[in-house]
Amino acid sequence: MMADAVKAVELLREGKVVAVPTETVYGLAADALNPQAIARVFEIKNRPADNPLICHFNQIGQISSYVKNIPDSTLKLMQHLTPGPVSFMLDLSEDSPLQFATCGSAQVIVRIPDHPLLLEIIERLDHPVAAPSANTSGKVSPTSAQMVAEDLGVKVDAIVDGGECRVGIESTILDARNAHEVIILRHGNIGEKEIRDVLPAAMVRDVKPGERGVTPGSKYRHYAPDTQIFGADSFKAVAHERKIALLLTQESLDAIDVREREKFVNHQNVFVVLGSVKDLNDLARKFYSSISGVDRLDVAQAFFLRAALGDSSLAKALQTRLDKIISH
Repeated sequence: MMADAVKAVELLREGKVVAVPTETVYGLAADALNPQAIARVFEIKNRPADNPLICHFNQIGQISSYVKNIPDSTLKLMQHLTPGPVSFMLDLSEDSPLQFATCGSAQVIVRIPDHPLLLEIIERLDHPVAAPSANTSGKVSPTSAQMVAEDLGVKVDAIVDGGECRVGIESTILDARNAHEVIILRHGNIGEKEIRDVLPAAMVRDVKPGERGVTPGSKYRHYAPDTQIFGADSFKAVAHERKIALLLTQESLDAIDVREREKFVNHQNVFVVLGSVKDLNDLARKFYSSISGVDRLDVAQAFFLRAALGDSSLAKALQTRLDKIISH
């Protein structure tokens, strides 16, 4: 069923699980202090038991009650970048009630989302909510209420429809507990440039394999449709295939001769244009809906025509997701 913010809070207090909008992707929310509700999130998603949940708060002050401390470097980033599409690793305080969401880890991933409906829900609930993406584990993250309903259906107790997500990919996850170093645990819309704007002296680097244990999106297959997607280095490599979908950028499509395009389509193939490299924000907003749409096409398999997306934070985030989607 659909619910407004008031009804969502009522359900969360009862230990129910509610799909909620964020600026990144829709989340599957439970009261972060309710172990039974958190267990239902794992069950609904079929999520591995060692894959921790991100806890969402409505303000920095609310976070302080659940963690040992917020280091100055993390606090500066929070003050400048939140509410927004970025999450932070912090050390749990002893006997923190958030331990149920962390899968036994001594750390927790926290976030202040930039969506008025979810912020209202958290404020009314007066608790943080634990909310991974509202999809079956391994599948494409939903960026609309309709995508949630198509995947999870009646498994979820309610859906709060907040429109389409304006960012379209999951939040960046940072470990900024060290004053001299910021580690990117998961790439998102906020990256090295945005971090350096706040902490110009800090070293910014990617996490090394296994360095920080399991964080959301780091270990298991993510972001993928049921249809297998393979990589293609050139249009020529797939031009003679039949009944395939070819995912590509607008620029890649424009570079293909019109007659070759017509011949390709006449072989029962489909072009799926993800968007333009010149507008990565728009491409990211539509990214998961474009990817999930492949499953509704009458094709045997799909290919992504590799293309340079640029060197921005968002470009790197999109590339990491494409790397996870493409079958090797």
